[in-house]
Amino acid sequence: TSPSTLKSTANRWPACPWNSVSFRGLSAYSCPAQQYPPPNLNKVDPLTHGLVSLAVQRGFFPRTSWRGVLAIIAAGVIADLDWFSASFGPSAYLHWHRTATHSIVFVTVLTLAAFLVSRSIRRTTNASSQITNLSSQMMFPWIAVAVAASLHIVMDLLQADAVASLWPFSANRFALDILPRIDPWLLIVLSAAILFPELIRLVSEEIGSRSKRPRGRKGAIAGLAIALLYFAMRALFHAGVTASLEARTITGEMPRRSAAFPDSASPFLWHCIVETESALHLLNLRTMGGEVTYATGVTTLRKPEPSPFLTAAQASPAAREFLSVARFPKAVLQKETEGYSVEIQDLKDLSTQSSRAIFVDINLDGSAKVVSSELQWQKPSSHP
Repeated sequence: TSPSTLKSTANRWPACPWNSVSFRGLSAYSCPAQQYPPPNLNKVDPLTHGLVSLAVQRGFFPRTSWRGVLAIIAAGVIADLDWFSASFGPSAYLHWHRTATHSIVFVTVLTLAAFLVSRSIRRTTNASSQITNLSSQMMFPWIAVAVAASLHIVMDLLQADAVASLWPFSANRFALDILPRIDPWLLIVLSAAILFPELIRLVSEEIGSRSKRPRGRKGAIAGLAIALLYFAMRALFHAGVTASLEARTITGEMPRRSAAFPDSASPFLWHCIVETESALHLLNLRTMGGEVTYATGVTTLRKPEPSPFLTAAQASPAAREFLSVARFPKAVLQKETEGYSVEIQDLKDLSTQSSRAIFVDINLDGSAKVVSSELQWQKPSSHP
C-alpha cells in the first residue's frame, strides 16, 4: 500500500503563533503564555509491584513463612526507593531515578544478601526439626527475592520512563513504551487473583470444609497468566501503532523517528510523537489490534533555522545533562530585557503526563554567553 498523508491540524491544544528556531535536531518554539489543564499526577505505582510479588509467592513459593512473604514483597517494591532522590532536587532525581536501584547489579546484590541471610539462619539452628522446617521456609525465599526484584525491573522496562538496567557499566537507558505508570486493568486482574481465592476460602470454612492445599495458589497463577497475556496484547497494539507511524508521511515528509506512549485508562489509545526533517508532530492513535485510526488531529511544531543562542544553550552543563536523558527535547527561545532565555523540555513527559517532569532553564546575554543554567521541576499547570 502507498503511504498516506496526514492532515496537519491544531485541535489538540489551543493554537498560537509559533516563532521557531532549531539546532542539531533540537526544535525550539517561542509562544505566548497560555493556560492549559494540569497534567495527570500519577506516580510510579508500588502497589502493582507488591501485588505481582505476592502473586509470585502464592503461585510458586506457597509454603513460605510470613517473614519470607514480607521479604518477597519488600524485594518487589524496594527499587522504587529511588523516588526519594527527588527530595534532593531535579539534578539528583535525573541522575538516580531508575538507575542504581533498577539495575542488574542491584538485583544481584539483593539476591546475594537474601541467600546469605537464609544460609546464616540455617547454620544457627541446632534442632533438626527446626532445620527441616526452615529448609522449606527459608531456602525458597532467596530465590523468590531474586524473582520479585527481577520482575520489578522487567515491568518498569515495559514503561515509557527509561531504565538504566546496565548501571554502572553503561549509562544507556531502555524503554519499551508498552505499559503506563499506573494501569487500572492490571491492578484489577492482580487484585482479583489475590482476593477472589480468599473469598472462596472464607465461604468454604463457613460451611465446614477446610482445604489443606496452599491458599490462593491456583488463583495467583491464573492472575499472572492473564497479566502475561495482557502484556502481550499491549505489545501487539504498540507494534501496530509504531508500524503505522513509520509507514505514513506527515505533511509530505517521512518520519525520521517516532514513539507511541500508552494511555493509562485505555489500552487502545496511544499518544504518539513523530519527528520529520522539518518538524515534530504530536497525535493520538487508536487501535484494537487491526486498523489504526486517529483519535485526534496532528499538532505540528516546526523546526526553523539554527541560532547561536540555542547552540550556546545546548552546550551549557544543565542542558547537556538533560539532553543525555531526554527522548524528544523541545526548546523555547524568548527575548528578554537583557539577552535571551531558553527552556528545554522533553515532549515525552508531555505525552505521558509525567508528574515529575524536569526542564532546563538557561539565561544568555546579548552576545550568546551563558549567564546561568539549571534544572527545574516543571510546574503542574504549565504546558509547552
